[in-house]
Amino acid sequence: MEFASKVFDSLLAKHRDELGWPADRINRNKQLLRLAALLHDTGHPPFSHGSEEVVPGGDHEEFSKKVMLADPVGSILDEFKSSHGIDRNDVAEFFSAENIDPDIAFLREIFSGEMDADKLDYLLRDSHYTGVHYGRFDHERLVRGLCLIPDKNEKFGNYIMAVESGGLHALEGLVLARYFMFTQVYFHRVRRAFDHHLVAFLTKNVGRYPEDLDKYLAIDDDFVINLLKDKVATDEHANAIINRRPYKEAFTTSEHVTEEERIRFFWLWSELQSKFSGLDKFIDNAEKAPHKFEKVGTFVLSRSTGEPVLVVNESGIIKNLQNIEQYRIFVPAKYRDEVRDYCRDFSQNHTTKHLKAMK
Repeated sequence: MEFASKVFDSLLAKHRDELGWPADRINRNKQLLRLAALLHDTGHPPFSHGSEEVVPGGDHEEFSKKVMLADPVGSILDEFKSSHGIDRNDVAEFFSAENIDPDIAFLREIFSGEMDADKLDYLLRDSHYTGVHYGRFDHERLVRGLCLIPDKNEKFGNYIMAVESGGLHALEGLVLARYFMFTQVYFHRVRRAFDHHLVAFLTKNVGRYPEDLDKYLAIDDDFVINLLKDKVATDEHANAIINRRPYKEAFTTSEHVTEEERIRFFWLWSELQSKFSGLDKFIDNAEKAPHKFEKVGTFVLSRSTGEPVLVVNESGIIKNLQNIEQYRIFVPAKYRDEVRDYCRDFSQNHTTKHLKAMK
């Protein structure tokens, strides 16, 4: 909410005339944005993205929307009707794919676009609470460097966000922060192993989370932790979490695989399934991880022409970054060395020549 407010104020200071909003519309839109930014993650399940796979529909924002429409939150939102012309339905419309008000479509980009307030917030917050420095960037300079450009596709009203040429390096800092936070925190092998155990445990013992909002909200972190403790003696995934004995990484590809490496990995996985048929194991892949890193399609104002261009045309750093596609194999700790040695031997003995022979 704080970052969304700062972005709104920065854009308004530069583009008040272009937007043409009277004072009451400015006040309404800022309050609407703040409420949506404050409440947009209220539908998160226990352990945030860690258990999102068992959320009905796989989307916590649908439950955020339900929270806003239901009491007591809905009644509180309705109190803004007299002062700002806002009620619960206006805030919930931020999360609707249809019938979007142009102002809401524009405001939504501030907290759910490629340079949104959510990313600015969680990168810094997660960096702080995990005790790492990877997620830090010059957020103040980036916010000051934001601007609006005409939206040729009119997807978000008449304007979309871009970055002034002077803010390019701050944007590069944000992109690199996302890259390193993904590789070092969000896709960390131990964290991903615990995610797997959590989802496997919940799938077996809970199934899907309930559709009913009250029942959904009753399943909180404490509920899951107590359930894990109750099952720790009989469920291997509960034991792995409570006693901190997650499966170990036995094999990993590089962060940026080639087509050949991808084929070889799944060939290895197929052989491994046969060789260790009775062994519980799983594949992890970067495409399934929360906050996965992908290149940005943000516009910046060109240093030479002043016209909006895609950032990859202005920044060599961003142009040369690749989306992360990495594959891993996890097995129980006591089998890690055996499986790792098998995987290494396979990788050394099955070369490009063998691939061509297979084809």
